[in-house]
Amino acid sequence: MMTTSSTPNHAIAHSCVPLILATLLVCWLYPTVSRAEASAVEGLDTPVLVFKEGEAGYPYFRIPTITRSQDGTLLAFAEGRFIRDDHGRNDIVLKRSADGGKTWGELQVIHADQSLVMVNPSPVTLDSGRILLFYETFPHGYHARVGRHHKMMDDGFGLHTQKLLVRASDDDGKSWSKAVELQKTSRKDKNIISSGSPANAIQLQKGKHKGRIVLPMFLTEKINDKSRTWKNAVLYSDDMARSWKRSAYVPVETTETGNECLIAEIGDGHILMNARSQKSKHRLTSISKDGGASWSPFAYSQELKNRPCNCGLVRFPVGDSASLFFSYNNSLSKRANGHIAMSKDDGTSWPINKQVIPGLFGYSQLVPCDETTLGMIYEPFESVKEEWSIYFLRIPLEWMEK
Repeated sequence: MMTTSSTPNHAIAHSCVPLILATLLVCWLYPTVSRAEASAVEGLDTPVLVFKEGEAGYPYFRIPTITRSQDGTLLAFAEGRFIRDDHGRNDIVLKRSADGGKTWGELQVIHADQSLVMVNPSPVTLDSGRILLFYETFPHGYHARVGRHHKMMDDGFGLHTQKLLVRASDDDGKSWSKAVELQKTSRKDKNIISSGSPANAIQLQKGKHKGRIVLPMFLTEKINDKSRTWKNAVLYSDDMARSWKRSAYVPVETTETGNECLIAEIGDGHILMNARSQKSKHRLTSISKDGGASWSPFAYSQELKNRPCNCGLVRFPVGDSASLFFSYNNSLSKRANGHIAMSKDDGTSWPINKQVIPGLFGYSQLVPCDETTLGMIYEPFESVKEEWSIYFLRIPLEWMEK
């Protein structure tokens, strides 16, 4: 195992000395940390700060994901960013909580490299107790699109290309193995320049493919040096992550293509995929009945609508009577109005839908804290105007059904 460090191995120059009156004006105009801490609705605990903007030399944090170990430890992952833009300069970082998300430990750095950009952490806890963390690396100055700080990446597996990596921890997230590369499986088709998704992977608990590890992905297909489109698929392993296969792409017949996607196991060991759409207000859904190897054509969800944003999806508690929970920004105009929807029929309908964060609400992920409590890690911001810190909220299951 390779032990992680608690601070970056490079110095970050970050100084800001605003006037007192200007600071007060900004705090009044835009949501601040104190507003985020007080933003939960009546009946819920105050959200807890996990990653604080500026800590450990990181000016900003984004893209939170989370998993619960077999010992009950919560592991929260994020991108530690040095600029606000996507893929400008990021590391993959981690914090652990031994008390169900009420307090959080010191920041750990999983991967830091000044020549690379690390994005989209995607964890899963296996039945064996091993924890896997998937994430992507881009060469500095390259991305899956053209931007202010980057060119579009090449396809293939040369110098200016993306990698999909996986690391493992057998000590509750305290240390991590060396990275194993998966991109030659995930991006094997020509013109695919990136693969991965900031969402939890799963291990199937029922059916013919019980024990299979499944990682959701959106893949960027390069059309030319300035244009791209997306496909959705999964990676899956039947030998405890020693080897991997990529599924067929999700068919697109009557909808648009999907972007960032989530998966959850539903009845009989089938899998539900829920994906972000870029043009429609509706979420995209697909079903796999063969453990993720193939998928039904995308359909628009008539109940789940939001401004394009990544969301959270989890099956909880485990067992035959488990429900699905979906966290999202229930707004068509901006990333705000955080809601959690609950389905008792494998995502066919979502009759319970409750507001949990009335203010700004960006990316989110869900995790079981214990047998009676759901946890949500989230971004209480929308744009560069707000502070980019990340918070955690505990949600009792009984509150969802009141």
